[in-house]
Amino acid sequence: AEPMAAMDVETPAALEAQRKAHPDLAGLQDELAKYLSAKLFHQLTQALLQYLGSAPFAQPAAAKELVEFFEGFIKPLESKLDKVKFVQILAIICKPQPASEALALIAPFEESAAQHRDSKFLWQALRAEKLTLSGDTDAAKELLDTLAKLIGDAYEVDALIQSHFHKSSALLWKTLGRPQDYFKSSILYLAFTPLASILEEERPKLALDISCAALIAREEFEFGELLQQELLASLTGSPHEWIREVLQAFGEGKFDMFDSACAKHKAQMAAVPELKAAEAVLREKMCALALMELAFRKPKKQRRLTFSEIAEHCRVEGKQVEFLVMKAMCANLIRGKIDEVQEFVMVTWVKPRILDNTRIDLMRQRMDLWSQNTGLLLTELEEMTPELLVS
Repeated sequence: AEPMAAMDVETPAALEAQRKAHPDLAGLQDELAKYLSAKLFHQLTQALLQYLGSAPFAQPAAAKELVEFFEGFIKPLESKLDKVKFVQILAIICKPQPASEALALIAPFEESAAQHRDSKFLWQALRAEKLTLSGDTDAAKELLDTLAKLIGDAYEVDALIQSHFHKSSALLWKTLGRPQDYFKSSILYLAFTPLASILEEERPKLALDISCAALIAREEFEFGELLQQELLASLTGSPHEWIREVLQAFGEGKFDMFDSACAKHKAQMAAVPELKAAEAVLREKMCALALMELAFRKPKKQRRLTFSEIAEHCRVEGKQVEFLVMKAMCANLIRGKIDEVQEFVMVTWVKPRILDNTRIDLMRQRMDLWSQNTGLLLTELEEMTPELLVS
C-alpha cells in the first residue's frame, strides 16, 4: 500500500504540470486521472499511449518535459502496466533524447522487461537502436544478430515486435552504409508496420531513403514491391516527389523512361550524394532490367535475342552485350545459352517479378493464345485419330 500512497502523492503534481503546459489536451488528461483513480490500468495504458502520441510530444523540444512526466507519472506505475506497452511508452519517451541519455533511461528496466518474452524482444530492439545512434554499431549488430535468431526461433511474435526489430536493423544498415541490407530491412519494417503509426511528416523522407537504397544497391532488381507500398503516396506534393518517376523507370525496365526522368530531375538527383556517386551503378542496373524486360515480353518459344537487338534495346555497344548477358545470368535475372559464333542468346527463364497491370494484361493475352492453340490441337487430334478418342 505504501508504494501506491507515494504514487498518489506524485501523480497529481505531474498531471497538474501537464494541464498547465497543454490545456488543449484537457480531455485526454481527464481520462488519465479517471483511469488512475479507478485503478483501470489497462485503459490507463491505452490512454497514455494516445496522450504521448499527441502532436506536442513529437517535437524535439519536448525531450525534457517527457522525462519529467515519465519520472513523475509513468515510472511509479511500471508494475501495474502491461510489460510490452510499458516498453512502447519508454520508446516514445526516449525518441527525442540524446542517445547516451536514452541508453541510461532504459537501462534500469532490462530486468523487468526480461520477465516477458515480447517485452524483452522490444527492449532489446530499442537498446540496439540507441546503441546505433550512439555510434556503438558493433554492440548494436551483436545484439540484433542475437535478437534475429531469438525472433526466428520464437512462435507467433507480435507484429509490433517485428516492426521495431526491422526498424532498428534498417537504422544499423543505413549507418553502416549497406544499402542492400537497409532496403531489405526497410521492406520488412513496412510489412509489419501500419502506415498510420509512422508520423506523417517523416513519411516522405523515409520513402526517399528507401527508394535511394533500392536504386543504388547493386544486387537489388525487384522494384515491384516497393512501388506498391502505401508509403510512396506520401511523396505526392513533397520535395521528394521526383523519385517516383525514377523508380517507375526501373520498375518498367524502360530506358526511355529512365533517360526522361534523369533529364527532368537532374538537379534533384545530383543533390542526393548517394545517387550522384552511383551514376554508373544506376546505368548498369538499368541495362540489366531492360534486358529482363526484353526477354519477358517475348513469347516463351521466341526468346532468341540477337546481340544487335540487345545492344539497341539496352543502350550498350555490341562488344559489351556478352558481358551484360553474363552479368545478368550471374545475378540470376535470366537463364539461357549464349551462342558467340552466331551472336544470339537463347533465354530459357526470366526471374519472376511482381506484375503491374500492363504485364498482367500481357500474361492474359498469352493465356488466351495458349487456350486457343490447345483447342486447335485437341480438334486436330480428334480428326486424326477418331478411333482412339471414343467416349
